[in-house]
Amino acid sequence: MTTSTRAGHATVAADAARAHGTGRTALVFSGQGNQWPGMGQGLIAHEPSARAVLEEADAVLRPATGWSLLGELAASQEESRLEDPAVLQPTLVALQIALARLLAERGVVADVFVGHSLGEIAAAAAAGALDLADALRLARLRGELMRRAVGTGRTALLGVDAETAAALIARHGGGADIAAWNAPGSTLVAGEAATVRAMVDELAAQEVFGRLLPGDIAFHSRFLEPLREEFAAAAPGIRPRATTATLVSTVTGEVVEGPALDHAYWADNLRRPVRFVQAVDTLVDLGCRTFVEVGAHPTLSPSLTECCTARGVDPLVLPTLRRGEGEQENVLRTVWELRRTGAARTHGAGKVRFLAAAGTEAPRIALRGRAAQFAAGVTATAMTALETAGGATAPADPERRSVSVDWDTTEDLAPAEASVVAGPVAPGAATVAAYGRTTGSGWTRLLTARHEAPAPADAGPPDLAELTGRCTTPRTVADTAADTAWHAGDEVLVRLRRGIAPGRRSALDVAFRITAAVLGAHAPLSARGIEPYDTEAGPRWVHIARTGDGTATTTVMAEDGGPLLRIARSAWRDRTPGGSPTEEAPSAARQDTEEKVDPSTLAAADPATRVALLTERVRRVAAAALRTTVDRIPAQRPLSKLGMDSVMGLELRRTLEADFGVEIGLVRILRGATAADLAADIADGLAPQPTPGTTHDQREPGHGPGLPDLDDPADIERLLADLDALSPEEVDSLLGRLAGDAAGEI
Repeated sequence: MTTSTRAGHATVAADAARAHGTGRTALVFSGQGNQWPGMGQGLIAHEPSARAVLEEADAVLRPATGWSLLGELAASQEESRLEDPAVLQPTLVALQIALARLLAERGVVADVFVGHSLGEIAAAAAAGALDLADALRLARLRGELMRRAVGTGRTALLGVDAETAAALIARHGGGADIAAWNAPGSTLVAGEAATVRAMVDELAAQEVFGRLLPGDIAFHSRFLEPLREEFAAAAPGIRPRATTATLVSTVTGEVVEGPALDHAYWADNLRRPVRFVQAVDTLVDLGCRTFVEVGAHPTLSPSLTECCTARGVDPLVLPTLRRGEGEQENVLRTVWELRRTGAARTHGAGKVRFLAAAGTEAPRIALRGRAAQFAAGVTATAMTALETAGGATAPADPERRSVSVDWDTTEDLAPAEASVVAGPVAPGAATVAAYGRTTGSGWTRLLTARHEAPAPADAGPPDLAELTGRCTTPRTVADTAADTAWHAGDEVLVRLRRGIAPGRRSALDVAFRITAAVLGAHAPLSARGIEPYDTEAGPRWVHIARTGDGTATTTVMAEDGGPLLRIARSAWRDRTPGGSPTEEAPSAARQDTEEKVDPSTLAAADPATRVALLTERVRRVAAAALRTTVDRIPAQRPLSKLGMDSVMGLELRRTLEADFGVEIGLVRILRGATAADLAADIADGLAPQPTPGTTHDQREPGHGPGLPDLDDPADIERLLADLDALSPEEVDSLLGRLAGDAAGEI
């Protein structure tokens, strides 16, 4: 790029940055290494546009390869062939193109595209320079050649800048090359195995990060030169076109035009080093401040952040998919964040909190207040979203719609902001998910809701005359909207003091609020059969009937007893007597932590009972670490999927090790272990007479709960071992949290 061209782009970028604070948006396509068995299945099941791309890719690849792309995406870990680069590389490119199509459908129209190594093929396709068939052909040829790269050497990631890496190469005989400029302080080197290993060893002796990557391939180095020539000879039929958006090359680090992406260019992409730092510099010069990493799992996010920070830019970096997590949910969460900041197109609607399948948009939600009121507000919005998303697939009788809601958190039910998204998930069905966040925190899923069959006719709303004749004993309800209440056994009838404006939302608000007041409850857990009957009258009566299984049925009625809304069955969490909702969660977590397992009980128990007791203890300690209640920690659900991060994992590990004297692996906690798994590990490692140690709450003042004691050499050694086993993204997250905690203690 010439100076004048760069200046022209920078002028355009400055104009874009003034339009909204997030600047321009770049899609960044990652290379290989982030794959996982089962990736893409959520998109195939729930996103028609992504499924269409993957089905088309399958039709392109199957005749040329003899294997099925859809079959490989559906394969189990034991059956998966993703270790074969000839299978992996076209699979990743197809998935990335499908993701780009989905983002565009959701309104994310990027200004600039860039790809790291293999990801550059998908970036070129997304930018309009390659059609799907040519992109898949390139990825297939590239992968087939990479089979023959095995044995060419080793590759390592070094925590030093490129200049230091070059000096290391020279000092160890020159048998390696810089393979990638990943970040100002992160360089990839590749070459002779002995040379690369010696460089890593030297850095280790200096206590500087260095890690050998798996496999014996010298990526992006002189040792791939023979493959470069073969690649150029095998792909002369590639027909690049003019790009429809700006494309930045990681071969040159500059803007590249579509016609330049011929067979010789892609051979250079295989052989030459990845100039990612230089490419991000160009993105920053173009005004990019928002970056969406397109791939199966975020691997470039730390490098993107480091590159931008070095330029004095505070970027917004978002992922698309995450390993083992709900794919539709993760994509939509990123879309919400982009729309919140104005980085995604909103078709003139401004910042948006609500999205629906057909592109319908509504004003943002900003709900505050008591837990029950907030729950009602988000649930009502979710019901509206269901109707919009379901369209013709919603129940035929609009007066007999029924909705089920499951709350995914019982903590912090009054965040500063909430976002709701809706979309069809299957023919004849729709679902919504709602997220909320507090100031300074990320998005947390609050609830999921879906259509369900209406309640049976014989389970309709009660008759007001019968209720007033039966409920005659006065009852006090601690709610300012309640005038008089009566009860009879397990049912309560409430008469509201003041009229409330008609509408389903106000009826649902009344149902949640009065039910919470009658039950002395705080946070809703689930609601089945939310069924609106009439929205033209204002709520005046509420009937709550407890059931024998700990749930309740709630009906809201008008002045004449006409039903307005019914919740066939709802479950609530009890409120701590005398405590406020904000005080309840921490105290509950502390109580859970104190309920330790008696060692004599463990010793006397049979193996199955011992594991059951240990599972309950792990659940309680995990609940304390997650600042939630034990009912939200299923024994068989991976703790990482419940929100357990590296710092919480340290707290969990430290408490359990203090209790039982059995070593717990942090990486195991973060990589899918359930409470039952950890209980089995503890049971296997227990001595015949386990003696609980001191809990973290009894340690010396000044050390935060569950965090490593940085004055303790043993803790430092354990922490270093953990860091070596974690991914770069997890390391950055852990060190950032520890640094923040340390700063808070000063």
